[in-house]
Amino acid sequence: MRYWPVPESYSKIIPKNKSPGSFWENRQGRFHCDIDIYAPAGSKVISIDDGTVLETGIFTTHELIPYWNETKFVLIKNQDGIICKYAELKDVVVKTNDIVKGGQLIGHVGTVLNVEKINSTSPKYIQEIKKNKNDSMLHFEVLKSI
Repeated sequence: MRYWPVPESYSKIIPKNKSPGSFWENRQGRFHCDIDIYAPAGSKVISIDDGTVLETGIFTTHELIPYWNETKFVLIKNQDGIICKYAELKDVVVKTNDIVKGGQLIGHVGTVLNVEKINSTSPKYIQEIKKNKNDSMLHFEVLKSI
């Protein structure tokens, strides 16, 4: 990783196992397949390396889960063949087939949760995110190309 994807994030350290937002965190019967990088809503999200935009689209929507806001995602295949998914974005400023440079702006951190719709029946990890005021983040996945 040449660049940290959210320069304005609260931390520049990958969340450790079992901590909120960490890879493979147990979320009530399902495991978290990414890391969450918490940052103020609207923070810049940049490409970690040179690559090609494979796809963009909708990631979350209140139509699927009532306490979600609509967020977007970008898939970028880096020059080394690794595919990075940048998700829970407020907006996307690149489009499919764009060539991006490491450090280039690709979007902005979104607010994934509508905290007004989170209550005692919501999953515990969602209630914790609300309690900790971590409702804006980058959902970041690294995938091996086949």
